[in-house]
Amino acid sequence: MIRKSHLQNLCYAVVYPPVYLLSMLPYFISNLLIGRMMFFLTYYVFRYRYPVVLQNISRSLPQKDYKEVKQLAREYYLHLAAMIVEVVRSFSIRSGQQMKRVSFSNSAFLEDYYAQKRNVIAVLGHYGNWECLNILPMHLPFQVNAIYKPLSNPVMGKLVQRIRTRFGVRLIPAQYALRQLLKPQEKPQFSLFIADQFPGKNAKCELKFLNQDTLMFNGAEKLAVATDAVVVYIDMRPTGNNRWKVDFSLITDAPKQTRDHEITAAFSRKLEQSISSGPAYWLWSHRRWK
Repeated sequence: MIRKSHLQNLCYAVVYPPVYLLSMLPYFISNLLIGRMMFFLTYYVFRYRYPVVLQNISRSLPQKDYKEVKQLAREYYLHLAAMIVEVVRSFSIRSGQQMKRVSFSNSAFLEDYYAQKRNVIAVLGHYGNWECLNILPMHLPFQVNAIYKPLSNPVMGKLVQRIRTRFGVRLIPAQYALRQLLKPQEKPQFSLFIADQFPGKNAKCELKFLNQDTLMFNGAEKLAVATDAVVVYIDMRPTGNNRWKVDFSLITDAPKQTRDHEITAAFSRKLEQSISSGPAYWLWSHRRWK
């Protein structure tokens, strides 16, 4: 009898080679073969979560009329298709090429915290192309971690892990994050934390986010308080030709002095500002409000 783990490894061995070969295509060919096809399938054929997208946009941005909501939905599916192209390309892209695709601004202040041997927790949303942050170890002196929740599909999980760890990011399952960050380390830690996912109906932190009462995941805040880590927000902006500009801004460097939910509220406000400046780049197809 074939063990489940062996079957999963076999599926991964079958899926990975063709994905890797696709990743080696030049961008303009990838955009034609993968990008346009994915947009056509998700937007026109399968209408992937289209009612969810329309509902999320209309409730979050009530100032927009129905025509504007539909146009924004279309722009979102175009972004989703472009991001799929970028993610596929990430399987083989060289570090030098990735560095050219991602520019970093306003990160000099982080070096001061590195010199002080302070850990940093970087909070961000499902905005832009968060997967391109796998290049951060080439830009920052910290040990870069990504706090993550393992995917339910183990084959997809292994593919995502391969992308995220290619340039030195260390993955830490969320349930082990506190234990790991409290351990003595050779150098300060810079831990990425995507913090806008649905936290479950039993969550205790509820804020007004995008004009709606929203349960918020406050695990990053708890980690910051427990480890006295600096908290920064990561914003991303497209600059054309599959390129992104990443900006860092301070939320607090004294987390133990903040009130309950203060850090999470500051994060949600910054994410709202990012979404308002470029609504198409947020993950509208996520069932955020349940």
